[in-house]
Amino acid sequence: MAGVVKDDHPRPVDGARRWRVPSPAVLAVPAYRRLWIAGLFYYHAYMGEIVVAGWVVFQLTGSAFAVGVVGFCRMLPMLVLGAILGSLADRFRGALLLPLVQLVGLLAALTLAGLFALGGVQLWQIYLLTGLFGCAWTCDFAARRALIAQIQEPARISNAMALESVTMLASKIGATALGGWLLAIDGPRLAYGWLAIVYGAGLLATLRLRAVTKELRGEPPAAVSLLALVRSGWTTAIGIPVIRALLLVTVVMNLCVFCYQQIIAVIAGQILFVDSTRMGILAGADGVGAIIAAAILMTRSRPLPRGLIFLGGACGAAVMIILLGLSRVYALSLLVQVVIGVCSTCFGAMQSTIIAGTIAPAMRARAMGILAMAIGVTPFGILLSGALSAAIGPSLTLVSLGLAALALNATIVAHNRSLLHPLPE
Repeated sequence: MAGVVKDDHPRPVDGARRWRVPSPAVLAVPAYRRLWIAGLFYYHAYMGEIVVAGWVVFQLTGSAFAVGVVGFCRMLPMLVLGAILGSLADRFRGALLLPLVQLVGLLAALTLAGLFALGGVQLWQIYLLTGLFGCAWTCDFAARRALIAQIQEPARISNAMALESVTMLASKIGATALGGWLLAIDGPRLAYGWLAIVYGAGLLATLRLRAVTKELRGEPPAAVSLLALVRSGWTTAIGIPVIRALLLVTVVMNLCVFCYQQIIAVIAGQILFVDSTRMGILAGADGVGAIIAAAILMTRSRPLPRGLIFLGGACGAAVMIILLGLSRVYALSLLVQVVIGVCSTCFGAMQSTIIAGTIAPAMRARAMGILAMAIGVTPFGILLSGALSAAIGPSLTLVSLGLAALALNATIVAHNRSLLHPLPE
């Protein structure tokens, strides 16, 4: 396929040599290299915004539920618009949509920085602009992953997806720590001002993508109606047992487990009693685990049991948030966050890889849009975790949600065992 770089690196002839470093080969594709560089900026800004908004709302209101609402506004577009934006990513090339994603983030961050600089910012304004960040994230999710599957050779898609996962989670290390530090120095106006600068740099980086993606074959189905694209993507996705199981587990994880990230400010303030700087470090600690997991996933030279890794990451993350809820020691909570990063990377990398390896290329962006809808149940998990935190405290909330996730995942696997079987490359 045009636009795909063949592997010219020599293969090891020694059968005992099972480890190699394929990352340079993955990044040897010019289009993917530029896409990855643009992603560095976008992930930094997106992850930084999560922790900044959560801390700001918590300081303004003192309410765990209000923090849950801001997370709800950020994630709701994935549920409402996931299939639509995924279909748009099939109709228009991802290289055309990604600059718009960065532009929306830039404008929203500039607006928030200006509102805080002028004073008198209203809570509804934060909610509204956070929703715009969420719309941009939903579009980026589908377009970026479909573009990766189009750019890379099939054998390297899992390596590229693992690199995306580690880039996103590792970005949290610097982004959340820096966000907490900026909040401590000069409050939200400085923090949102920095995010606007990063979005601006990302916009410039994504504009360079068009020059290296023109050679990719396969015209988007512009003559097909948007409704038909959405319907075909939905029918294809739920008709495949392994994708159906994957989507159900994804719903459970985003409803019960990964929503905890949106209330990290509450965990820091009401369980661990730490300041914004240490809160930022805690929020980014899972990035360390992401680096560890991705290093393992990207350097394996033999096929991986993707379904088992996906399920292991899901169940491991559920166990870890139970431990996070029980921990009262900051250092232990940091360690738990690192392990959550390992589990999240295994879950996220295999999630996109399984879809890319199972769905036909022409349908991938639409399938990613359906996946975005499954992830889009997170707003209800955020509201649930916020309401429970206000009622019974964040500690019992994390324990309860973790146990619920383990029970629901076991039920899904008992009725659909396709994730336990070998999957096509």
